[in-house]
Amino acid sequence: MSGVPAGGGPESQPAPAGGAPARRTLRERAPVLIRHYVPILTWLPAYHRDDLRPDVVAGLTSWGVMVPVALAYAGLAGVPPELGLATAFAALAAYAVFGTSRHVKVTVSSTMAITSASIVADVASGDPVLFAAETAMLAIIVGLILFAGGIARLGFISDFLSKAVITGFIFGVAITIVVGQVPKILGIPSTSGSVPEQVQGILSGLGETDPTTLAVGLTALVIIFGLRAISPRIPGALVVLVVGILAAKALDLAGQGVSLVGPIETGIGRPGIPEVPLDALPGLLLGAVGLVFLAVGETVGVGRSFGDRHRYEIDPDQELVALGAANVSSGLFGGFAVDASLSQTSTAEAAGTRTQLSSLVTSLLILATALVLAPIFTDLPNAVLGAIVIAAALGLMDWREMRRYWRWRRTDFVVATAALAGVVAFGVLPGLLVAVILSVSFLLYRASRPYVATIGVLPGQPRTFGDLARHPQALYVPGLAIVRVDAPLYFFNANVAHTQILRLVDAPDPRPRAVVVDLAATADLDVTTADMIASLLRDMGERTMILAFAQVRGPVRDRMRRVGLMDAIGEDRIYASLGTAVDGLARELALEGADEHGSGAGSGA
Repeated sequence: MSGVPAGGGPESQPAPAGGAPARRTLRERAPVLIRHYVPILTWLPAYHRDDLRPDVVAGLTSWGVMVPVALAYAGLAGVPPELGLATAFAALAAYAVFGTSRHVKVTVSSTMAITSASIVADVASGDPVLFAAETAMLAIIVGLILFAGGIARLGFISDFLSKAVITGFIFGVAITIVVGQVPKILGIPSTSGSVPEQVQGILSGLGETDPTTLAVGLTALVIIFGLRAISPRIPGALVVLVVGILAAKALDLAGQGVSLVGPIETGIGRPGIPEVPLDALPGLLLGAVGLVFLAVGETVGVGRSFGDRHRYEIDPDQELVALGAANVSSGLFGGFAVDASLSQTSTAEAAGTRTQLSSLVTSLLILATALVLAPIFTDLPNAVLGAIVIAAALGLMDWREMRRYWRWRRTDFVVATAALAGVVAFGVLPGLLVAVILSVSFLLYRASRPYVATIGVLPGQPRTFGDLARHPQALYVPGLAIVRVDAPLYFFNANVAHTQILRLVDAPDPRPRAVVVDLAATADLDVTTADMIASLLRDMGERTMILAFAQVRGPVRDRMRRVGLMDAIGEDRIYASLGTAVDGLARELALEGADEHGSGAGSGA
């Protein structure tokens, strides 16, 4: 979908006869660059007519589900309901133009909405007009960072948040959302602060519960979950929205003390840059960095998941550009930060979506809703909105995934639980910081503890080697220790690998006369790893052992030559494969055994 020809970028063109390749002029490169960064110019002209009906149906279905969610999530972001419609309209349209996924719906998101509210609350002065302006500016800043990251090809940052951390973080956000919406269901004043503080406020206010409001909220929840049990394709949120509006009018719920949404402005404001105080920008910029990690992790993760399911690839770098465009577009129309919505994407997939045309259909319908239908939602009970949000948030609590972490890898369960606890105990923004720190910390921890295996030859398969810990039947090569470092060597794991290699070499009795280290996993050497290899040479020399290396990659060989390691090791002790290493060292050891005055095992160290 990217529109970039395989095997060459927009920079090159065939070389003229007898000369060097000529570089294209900017005018010649422009069409290729435009198609690359605006994928809709590639897929829309080639659109298949057979996809039109499924896309229109999916667009209609998504509209029915997204309108009530957009209204509800605007409340999570702390802005008026109409801005939820503006956010969904702008983000869907922008991503459809720039995105590389056929299925992803970048739109209003509970995690982004509540995180945005947390960030802006720390820098806003309590003025609702200023709060809305800073919310929109935050979305623009997030978008600009994402856009710049995509141009700079930083799509790999999506891998810095592990799935376990994202699962735990979203689980914690879901708990925060549910707790925050409970007062709407009970008809009591809401309280601010951390989740424990909000729970304490709810408990102290239970005596003020309004029975009618509680009945409305619980009925809405029963309808949503009942319809979901009958068929996931039934838009339960839309059903309770319509029923709630009709019931409010027919039963005069406002007269019975039930809080209603109230007047909603029609129309979509003109796009523009919001005016915010200069002293608010540093706080917004800091919060935006955290939102970028969250948005990229969720969006690229959802995109890859649906791409794998439907057998196509996404471009992570272009996804950053598309996500940036969606956020900037949302902010220019006064909306809040957005990312990929798994629930909305799943709904569209179930409805049969084929391409991003379905997002354009949904976007146009939401625009029409904002322009014409917005006043209809004036009589919508807030308890119904609260029920819609709670139902959506409960769907974010991935119990199945948490159980899988517990069964498969307890460290992932601990990481997910820590991220969850960080959000619940300290708030969404600190929880996000905890999640990022946990991801990077565990990445470095695992990389700093490389597994070093002792290798043996499998019986009857002289050229096949296996880890002796996993293949007890594997045989030691007489006089030779073969060790394999099952991770790339870096400055933060070199010393650990060095210690493990020495321990494995010293363990056998008698000690081996030669050691071969398999470096297949290492693609380069830094200063620390080069020093570690030099130290290993000295250690083997002190033990009168030969030290050789197998499966050394070209860049590693080049680095060895540059720092003088190759001369110390010897070119003849760098082998292309384990098989040739074993053969060569076996011959060398046999010659040493035949001639007791042979070369010293530690020479050259």
